[in-house]
Amino acid sequence: MTGLLKKILIIVVLLFTTLALYLNFILMPEYQGLKTGVSNYIIQSALRDTGSLNLITAVLYDYRAFDSLGESTVIFGAVSGIVLILSRKMLPVSSKGLSFIVKRTLGIITPFIGLFGLYVISHGHLSPGGGFQGGVILAAISIIFSIVYGSAFDYRRYSPQKKTILETGGALTFLTIGLAGLFFEGAFLHNLNFLTAEPGTLLSAGSIPYINIGVGFKVGAGLAIIFYSMIQKTFEEDY
Repeated sequence: MTGLLKKILIIVVLLFTTLALYLNFILMPEYQGLKTGVSNYIIQSALRDTGSLNLITAVLYDYRAFDSLGESTVIFGAVSGIVLILSRKMLPVSSKGLSFIVKRTLGIITPFIGLFGLYVISHGHLSPGGGFQGGVILAAISIIFSIVYGSAFDYRRYSPQKKTILETGGALTFLTIGLAGLFFEGAFLHNLNFLTAEPGTLLSAGSIPYINIGVGFKVGAGLAIIFYSMIQKTFEEDY
């Protein structure tokens, strides 16, 4: 493709984007503020509708679960973009890691970090937290391993291929639960009411805990892949 064609293509894309944004704004309904009563309904009815004690989680994974699914795809887009753009501009990272004391200390505290991340994911419908927050904590483990033990350690034990499988599995979990809502409840991503138990118990919010698990692994693996795409893996001792 010649330089002129590239410029024309860029201009066309910019024009279509500008037109789409303009139409989006002029077709947007007038803002009603708090007059709609949505917030009052959620405060009064979320526990009854979803079984979730955490109203934020009820909104994210029930009332507006479709939006959350779209937000989850942003991680996929970020991973793809960074891998494509930065794969040839990696930052040098030593594969030897840090001192023996730091390595042993991390080995002791890592299980507790992982346990806390899993707790935040699995209890997102009961207390502050959820899949996004817990996923970030899990991603931090992989990132810390690369820094403390060296890039070779993380690459051999938690390769990008394994992380990609985890991220894909998390996304498929989200989509599968959405299809289950369509099949059993008549609406895509509808909360699975037959899974709802007594409020306050671990599996008490229908499909919300399972969505949290899927999102947690997707976010955790996705952020770990982003980090690993930005570091150097070409040292001979890495292989």
